Amino acid sequence: MARQVDHNERRKVFAAAALQVITHQGLEGLTVREVARVAGFTTGALTHYFESKDQVLIAASEHAAEVVRVHMDEFALKPCAREALRELIFSALPTSALKRGRWRFWVAFWERAAYSPEVGQVMRERYREWTSRLVTLIRRAQKEGDAPADLDADHAGRELVALVDGIGVQVLIGAGQFTGPKQRRYVDDLIDLRLGPRKTACSAPTPASESKGRKAKASPPRGRSAAGAVAQ
Repeated sequence: MARQVDHNERRKVFAAAALQVITHQGLEGLTVREVARVAGFTTGALTHYFESKDQVLIAASEHAAEVVRVHMDEFALKPCAREALRELIFSALPTSALKRGRWRFWVAFWERAAYSPEVGQVMRERYREWTSRLVTLIRRAQKEGDAPADLDADHAGRELVALVDGIGVQVLIGAGQFTGPKQRRYVDDLIDLRLGPRKTACSAPTPASESKGRKAKASPPRGRSAAGAVAQ
């Protein structure tokens, strides 16, 4: 008896393969042949699930979003909204080779979204979700007394999204020396500028992976946490 195929699982395999191809080869490397090869199936099997290159790209985006959502949900449950906001943004910065690879995929998605209404719609949904998560944490910080009550949370959230996008692009094209600490400093500065001085004692420890082998240093100025990027 032939083994029954789990079609949902098969689609996930192809989506993960497409994500891997784009991350390492860019959008130009996204061919039916290459995705099928990485997934370990024939091109015919791939075309059974996807009718176009855009559909493959969207599936890869959805797969990436599912992986990232798990970590984003963890930030939403942290007790200190201001630190959760900071760590969530740190986690999105291209501070490692792995994250730069994910940014290459994101930039490829941008490029295609400019020409494909279908991909553009998915891109806008991703941005709405990402911005909403930041705005929710800013509003929580306001309730906790760690951000001005009259702060426009929506505007501040969009500012932070724009900052992260700008950093990501400049890192990928090699403009300036955007080291990990410098990237986090830009985020720290904007958060402190918009949310004002810290008013609560809540703070997050530096991850062991960030502090390993590092000499002890004085506490960061203006009450900033030394929290580093969380690997996704």
